[in-house]
Amino acid sequence: MGLAGVPVADYFAAYEDEMEPLRAFDRLLFGGSPEEIPEVYHARSPITYVERVRVPVLIIAGEHDPRCPIRQIENYVVRLRELGKPHEVYRYDAGHGSLVVDETIRQVEAQIAFAARYLATTPPR
Repeated sequence: MGLAGVPVADYFAAYEDEMEPLRAFDRLLFGGSPEEIPEVYHARSPITYVERVRVPVLIIAGEHDPRCPIRQIENYVVRLRELGKPHEVYRYDAGHGSLVVDETIRQVEAQIAFAARYLATTPPR
């Protein structure tokens, strides 16, 4: 079972949609842009390996996340669906994280419930 909180799932789409300071960070991290070194971005992008997913995955994503833009997560979810991989998506109306305590609690509850379902245990009350 896998839990992915505000993940980067598709580096090519993330790079296209993220803010310039994050693009600069990615260029430093990877040694260039996706146009300059596509093989590096391809090798480091989780969507490249989506066929290898063997366990159910819960993805938690903010609708307005400037650091891990939602489109790149949607691309990954589409591939999971196409491949028939078990997955769930929890989307919330905020950015990279939520500063609302109730939302944070809901996310933790979603993670615990997901784990309980796939580990066949009873979630705490």
